[in-house]
Amino acid sequence: MSENAGIDYSDPQNWLYLPKISKPVDIFYVYPTVSSHESGSMPIADEGDRALARAFSATEASVYEPHGNVFAPYYRQMTARVKMEVDDHLISDTKAFKQGAQDIQDAFEYYLEHFSGGRPFILAGHSQGTMTLIELIKNRFGGDEALRSRLIAAYLIGYTVTDDDLSKAGLSTAEGAYDTGVVITYNTQSPSAVGSFVLMEGAKCINPLNWKTDTTYAPATENLGARFYNFETGEFLREVIHYCDARIDIKTGALTATIPADEDLGLRPYFPKDVYHRYDYAFWYRNLQQNVGDRISAYFQNK
Repeated sequence: MSENAGIDYSDPQNWLYLPKISKPVDIFYVYPTVSSHESGSMPIADEGDRALARAFSATEASVYEPHGNVFAPYYRQMTARVKMEVDDHLISDTKAFKQGAQDIQDAFEYYLEHFSGGRPFILAGHSQGTMTLIELIKNRFGGDEALRSRLIAAYLIGYTVTDDDLSKAGLSTAEGAYDTGVVITYNTQSPSAVGSFVLMEGAKCINPLNWKTDTTYAPATENLGARFYNFETGEFLREVIHYCDARIDIKTGALTATIPADEDLGLRPYFPKDVYHRYDYAFWYRNLQQNVGDRISAYFQNK
């Protein structure tokens, strides 16, 4: 495949998840950065990178699987090598990112034409996956009211979503647990953390424990369960009820969490130790899973 050629999404080998249709709702999920390939772009035929994509996806897509048919394309994502080189401009400005974002838009168009059957859907991503979906909603949703009417929600987690992004997409952020056609977004870190490159000025945020957008504190007793996996294998490790609390820092737009004092989460590549980016799904796993079901139910009730 040449650098400029698109990916053939009619080939099932180019889909990480290509489900049998068993539910009335679809999930279009995009995995985060998993590749460290030296070329700067994930070669989607590489078995090592495909395995990493499958493993990490299992830790996040499982939030949505009880509720919908999960579709997930492989894409030529910008690799961690590019992230390490970028220090003076937005990562989304790089050629490597733009190529991957175009792959996701191509995959979504193929999904709409050949797989969706007119069903309502959820967009879901994390980190670079969310970055590509931000580009998708800006480029595709703003002028298409019919498409927006099929959107149950967009879980755009782990990267900054701004008012400008939302305006271009013709969408708004969620204001509670049951509104639909909205964007759910946050970036998790400790109350004292600094230096997260995914958290920028103007970041929108909702608290996944109480589904409020103000500073209302949610104690750990509202945490239905954090669920931890081995990110390299997808192996389930443990589940902890009432794992941590949550509060929004209005000044920065961060979702802050205080984790157990004796917790050791190990290395967090490319992030300061108190930035919990890798655990944006893990900390709030069961609350997210419940909320997906709640929004789907609200969508069909409103229709």
